[in-house]
Amino acid sequence: MGVDAKFSFVSEGSLLVEFDDKIDYEISERVDALSLALKELDIIDITISYSSLLVDFDPIKYSLDGFLSEVKRIFDFTMSNFTSRDKKLNVREIFVKFGGQFGPDLKYVADFHNISEEEVIREFTSKIYKVFMLGFTPGFAYMGILSDKIATPRLPTPRLVVEAGSVGIAGNQTGIYPVRSPGGWRIIGRTDQIMFSPEKEDPFFLKPSDYVRFIRLDCDN
Repeated sequence: MGVDAKFSFVSEGSLLVEFDDKIDYEISERVDALSLALKELDIIDITISYSSLLVDFDPIKYSLDGFLSEVKRIFDFTMSNFTSRDKKLNVREIFVKFGGQFGPDLKYVADFHNISEEEVIREFTSKIYKVFMLGFTPGFAYMGILSDKIATPRLPTPRLVVEAGSVGIAGNQTGIYPVRSPGGWRIIGRTDQIMFSPEKEDPFFLKPSDYVRFIRLDCDN
């Protein structure tokens, strides 16, 4: 089956490739595959989103037409040979303390769905979640897809302060706040895992194409 994409230059040195406009596992994996394949070109950087990627290149080394032609060539080859079957997933385990002072919105999520807090935790930890993109703050990983059993709207008014390591829900996504910051996601727990280490050469614990399994840590709070 053919795969279409929209190619558009957003600057003299940036090409945007858009597959679709939705959160979807296969589309995201196609984005990942194309990102990896494009590294055969002499490019500056690639930024991945849910269903698109932005390719930054040196306009002195490539003409616009020449670069577009190369990207389309790689796109056609990669999509025609794409398969997600038997893909080995890079699963990162993250340990979380749920509820209480660590997850002040856990009760709200449970009440919203008319289930117990234990059921929320059990459902949340029963799946692995794909990292679709990084954004908002350095190292903030947008992950999904949550089941309808626990998908919950974000706060109507963001908190001024959310502690680093807080695990949140917004719609059918989950994410971890890497640093202390404002935020509007429903906080259900907290992890001690460091998500962003600016002093390291590779500062991000999670990257697009990673998968995450959340594991419950018991706590007395």
